Amino acid sequence: MGHPEKTKTISARSDISAEEIAATLVDLLSSESVRAGMRLRSVRDLAELFRTDYRRAHEAIEDLAARGILAKRHGSGTFVRRMPVAADAGKRNPLFRKLKAQQILSADDGARTRRRPLAKDRHLDFQFWVDTHWHDPVRASVIQGVTDVLSPLGHQITTCGATDADGQHIGKKELAARLQAHPTDGYLLIDWVAESYGELFTAMNKSWLTYGYSGPIRHQPGMILDCVEAVERGTQALIEGGCRRVALLGWLNAEHEWECEFERFYYAHALRRAGIKDYHVALSVHFDAGQVRRALAEILDSKRPADGLYLADDNLLPFVAQELERRGLVPGRDLGVVTLWNEDLSGKTLVHERIENGVTMLQHEDSPFSSPYDWSHMEQSPRQFGRALARNLIAAAQSANTQLGNNATLATWKPGKTHILPRKA
Repeated sequence: MGHPEKTKTISARSDISAEEIAATLVDLLSSESVRAGMRLRSVRDLAELFRTDYRRAHEAIEDLAARGILAKRHGSGTFVRRMPVAADAGKRNPLFRKLKAQQILSADDGARTRRRPLAKDRHLDFQFWVDTHWHDPVRASVIQGVTDVLSPLGHQITTCGATDADGQHIGKKELAARLQAHPTDGYLLIDWVAESYGELFTAMNKSWLTYGYSGPIRHQPGMILDCVEAVERGTQALIEGGCRRVALLGWLNAEHEWECEFERFYYAHALRRAGIKDYHVALSVHFDAGQVRRALAEILDSKRPADGLYLADDNLLPFVAQELERRGLVPGRDLGVVTLWNEDLSGKTLVHERIENGVTMLQHEDSPFSSPYDWSHMEQSPRQFGRALARNLIAAAQSANTQLGNNATLATWKPGKTHILPRKA
């Protein structure tokens, strides 16, 4: 049986454009009777329906496929991938205002397909491999950004621990067994997991993407939420604000000492660019009030005290603010201060740090920290960064031809009132 709707086409040949065909198809696909997975009639049939040539009908189908509304399957036809929304609408040719949705759909098998869904049509599962022996609000914000993108699309991601309860790295045999037992569509790896176990994830023949908090990107493809590059620009902002003796205070991460080296490199580079050759004080401390107090004493009580301070970790800010208040020093008046700042997180948690069996253990609690100061800061958004990670993961899982690029997301300079010192008379 043929399609009875063919008798309803316009008798004269139309001069409809490919854009108008696409707009008309969008309008028809918006009908309540249309569902994702339905198959369209052939391009040749659609060309006859619109009284146009094959080329224009083909261009219209290609346009809607590129916009994600239709999905073309070699040997099977063209299917509805998603329902159009208002933003997809265009100029519909009035000659075809009487067309019905059923006229563009295949009549075979109730206009539905029993095809096996491909990667771009089905729900995807990912795994997020990290160290789970501490609570990390920044990581939690990153994963929230990932789920912001995945959840509305029906995808999901599971957090998996590459460390045991004592914070020790699990063995390669154990990890390999877990990967084999729980196959997935792709992996997101914190940088040290890629460094320790990269060959195991590669052997799974699935896409994987690394992420970290400082450059350079050591594992490709990888993405960096670069809090280290911010050191140079934050130091430069203090110099431009009138400071000549800018000190650096960062977190002493015993497990990633190279991050401290990167911070000091960018700090020194900022001093060189400003022509400052007679001052260089870069200290790293644990999240401990006593250590911060002693570091600030070294910075502020020396024969040449600092007049500016860059905090390379926002978790140090509550300790520093408390010590400055104890000393009666006002940021932006007595001392220029710029800090790293995690959007929606900074100042909201207080970090407690301890070392067990050579492993750094961090615990966060709600912070009582409050400050009257408008802190000048280098702001980064872990949540936005997580969204970018998710988009890359999806792209890699859906197409073997996707080339994931390396990317460093830089902090944004947010001038407050603490980086500029008053001019001396």
